[in-house]
Amino acid sequence: MKKAESIEEIYQVFAPEKYLQKGDEEFYVNLYNKDLQRFVNELIKNPIPSKSFFIAGQSGNGKSTILSLLDTEHPTIKTKYELRYLSGKELFKYNDINIIDLLLMIGANLIQESEVLQEKYFESLNKLQASHDGLLQIESTNTNNKTKEGKASASLGLNINFLNIFKTETTLETSYNENNALRETARKIFKTKESDLIRLINEIILDYKVAEGDSKDILLVIDDLEKKENIDALFLKELQHLDSINITKIITMPIHLRRSETFQSKDVREFALKLNNFDDDPNNEDRELLKEVVNSRIANPELIDNNAIDTAIKYSGGNLRQLIRLVQLSANEADTFGAIKIEDKEISFAIEFLQRGLSSPTMMMQTFLNEILKYKVLTSDTPESLQSLGKAIKMGLVFAYFNGKIWYEINPIIKEIIKDYEQSSN
Repeated sequence: MKKAESIEEIYQVFAPEKYLQKGDEEFYVNLYNKDLQRFVNELIKNPIPSKSFFIAGQSGNGKSTILSLLDTEHPTIKTKYELRYLSGKELFKYNDINIIDLLLMIGANLIQESEVLQEKYFESLNKLQASHDGLLQIESTNTNNKTKEGKASASLGLNINFLNIFKTETTLETSYNENNALRETARKIFKTKESDLIRLINEIILDYKVAEGDSKDILLVIDDLEKKENIDALFLKELQHLDSINITKIITMPIHLRRSETFQSKDVREFALKLNNFDDDPNNEDRELLKEVVNSRIANPELIDNNAIDTAIKYSGGNLRQLIRLVQLSANEADTFGAIKIEDKEISFAIEFLQRGLSSPTMMMQTFLNEILKYKVLTSDTPESLQSLGKAIKMGLVFAYFNGKIWYEINPIIKEIIKDYEQSSN
């Protein structure tokens, strides 16, 4: 990526779908300086090889960028760890993610560069399946219940040969994504062999470290799971199984689960910018950081008016992705109609464009959003309220913030819409 030298290039550089990766360090703005320093220092001092750290933050707040550049921006991490990265968004193309899926993919991630480890992993998976099928066969033989026998035979009929997957051009990750029957069968097999699967992964970890001849621990980053649909059950009921895997883990989590009972005993770090504190005092430091994000990507400052940047920041709500999208949309508006720079009228169009996209879900959740607008917190802890909060955050209707306590704000782009809907309903 290079700095934009024209309006057209601003549109290309400010693509919200992309996050900064290695090679883009000159565009990196450290939005969470002290909190990130504290976190990195604790990572380096961490004495528990199987510890899980959780990162909570609004989608679009730069978590993926932080994690992808973690060892580049903080090279001392490399003295203790070898980093491995697992992208849930890219790896899991389906939404009903199960702990078995995650465990199998952790194993697959560790064996990528070693044919020896790949063969051991797939051969061991075949043995676990054979053991499972043997148990089913015994159950089928010993029962007089025809229904039970039929179920056992059906399970036996869906046989997986993991070694065959290893010997083909298709990876386990690809096969697992594309084959529903394979996923369902694997889940049945390894749900009864969960402890054996975890033991196998720990053996692979040990073999991996011996093969590398390195005394470093492994740090596995599991990113983007929180962006998937129907993911709450995995975080609330199943992730404790990862505590038995002997690598240090950083896992990004849904922000609306931060205060749930499950995570009270977990090590959770919170990253968020806020343009206003809970008492509405302006947070000028965070505004300056966001201005730096915009300016760092534009070679010619004359291409965008300072007032336009300020307006975009105000309506971003401190959300990095929304800020970048506003600049991109305004660049397209300027380029389409031959403007030589981005000004307030282009930003206004971008705000209205995003408003239109969010107006329908805003209308459908009007009652809940009014509650957040008024109280800034959940007024009840029912499963329905938590579900509504998770839905509103994922849709970008509500933003989460921290300053000693967690609180919520309506996305500034839809505040006026909510007020208009409320007035029209009265």
